[in-house]
Amino acid sequence: MATEFSREFFSENRIVKADLRAAHQLREEDIARIKAEVKKLAAKIEDECGVKITPEGLKAAIHAVNEKRRALQRLAATRAADPAPISGLDSLLTVQAAFMDDTPRLTGAINDMAAECEQRVEAGEGVAPKGTKRILYTGTPMAVPNWKLFNLIEKAGGVVVGEESCTGSRYYKDLVDESGETVDEMLDAIAERYFKINCAVFTPNDQRMKDIVQMAKDLHVDGIVDVALQFCTLYEMESFAVEKAAEEAGIPFMHITTDYAGEDAGQLQTRIEAFLETI
Repeated sequence: MATEFSREFFSENRIVKADLRAAHQLREEDIARIKAEVKKLAAKIEDECGVKITPEGLKAAIHAVNEKRRALQRLAATRAADPAPISGLDSLLTVQAAFMDDTPRLTGAINDMAAECEQRVEAGEGVAPKGTKRILYTGTPMAVPNWKLFNLIEKAGGVVVGEESCTGSRYYKDLVDESGETVDEMLDAIAERYFKINCAVFTPNDQRMKDIVQMAKDLHVDGIVDVALQFCTLYEMESFAVEKAAEEAGIPFMHITTDYAGEDAGQLQTRIEAFLETI
């Protein structure tokens, strides 16, 4: 049902797909149009699901999801430490779960993880020895069960300490403003949050390059691994700009094009090991 609803809704409302990217330009007409589309989506959800979105319910939901994002921010902050208190793979699994798990339950579990990681940082303990090569992942988001690249990087002797992707920092770095009192105000606030997300686009995307470099500095990374799944044209195109930004910042860079299959794992393992040896 969800797939049928998604196909039907987006085929009837193509402006949602076509104009969300224009939000990066922050033109007033684009902002107004996208806010209107979010409200149309809310109305369609009410109709399809047979529920009424109330101010009380929406406010509570926004707060609950913000609390989840705060917990993820807390966990991510511990990864700036050397040694890293949590592996990149475990962090990735946590963010992937955040898309589908029960929000209050998962928020509590993430805060427990963050508390444990904070204790590890205080004790100087980590999942890899101090001085292990620290990698920032950027590029195509990784949906369950795509864990291939993180497995390869960490088996090769590195540790992933951050993800500039939609299954990483973009998911939790920005919160929704909780000051709205009406449903319309809160839906506007939800839309406004997405104006801050710098996903790959066909137009110039300087802010994403700045985000990548700043994350690399904040997390004290030794190298950036930029990944695009085959036929993910947006990330393939932007890889050139990412490489240039990394070079200007003096950060070693590696680009990988791959797919969901495991046939190229041996070749990628060799490339990643060679990259880690050079940084």
